[in-house]
Amino acid sequence: MIKKSYLLGRVMGIPIRVHILLIILLPILALQLAPWFGVARFFWGLLCAAGVFASVALHELGHSWVAIRKGCRVREIMLLPIGGVAKINNIPTRPRDEFLVAIAGPAASALLAALCGLTGTLFAALGAISLAVTFFILSAVNLALLLFNLLPSFPMDGGRIFRAWMTPKLGRLRATALATRIGRIMAVAFGIVGLFHGNFILVLIAIFIYQAAGAEYRMVQMQHMQQKWFSIGQEADVHVGPAPYARKAPSFWKVWREKTNGFFNDLFKNWK
Repeated sequence: MIKKSYLLGRVMGIPIRVHILLIILLPILALQLAPWFGVARFFWGLLCAAGVFASVALHELGHSWVAIRKGCRVREIMLLPIGGVAKINNIPTRPRDEFLVAIAGPAASALLAALCGLTGTLFAALGAISLAVTFFILSAVNLALLLFNLLPSFPMDGGRIFRAWMTPKLGRLRATALATRIGRIMAVAFGIVGLFHGNFILVLIAIFIYQAAGAEYRMVQMQHMQQKWFSIGQEADVHVGPAPYARKAPSFWKVWREKTNGFFNDLFKNWK
């Protein structure tokens, strides 16, 4: 049976896995990058392609490093043909913590873009043209990763930063709903652009963003409902019974019905 992914190694105890489709597409990407080089084009193209996905892995490690320090558990990092995904348990709900985790990936890409650009300049000065071109390409790739991930398309980094900014004003559920709406609109735009230019990878990214945004909104919605139900249960447990001579207290079912109706009324208000 063919495995869907393979373990590349562990960094900070985090398994880094590569999807089988990426292994298949790596030589194709190498051939696309090969025209930038002279002799031994395929070798340098393959090296450059590997550097591209190493950059994606380091971007995700930036998220993971901050997430671990915020008390989260990172199950694994998966490298896919459309990019990388860090699977994080217990994503921080505090706006400041979510902002720091979200911005860490683009910050890592910005640092890599600068380092690769400086390294390419050094190799160009030394006359190592192939190495210089490799690092210049990787600098451009990391700059593109930085800018693309900062687009306010939830659940990409920019969308999470936008949600963290809006949460103190709207609450987490409404902020997620707004970020999801914007993310899905941008996903449709990505899909149209990808189809128009024949960019299959961009179409796949658009589909992923559209589905992931909806899935994360449903998760936050469930968390919100659970918190509501727990708070209702706590309120129902803490009450003062009337004196025997007082007016007859409402039945348990009446109290439960009133609290349930109030819960759904508040929930529907948050959906507007």
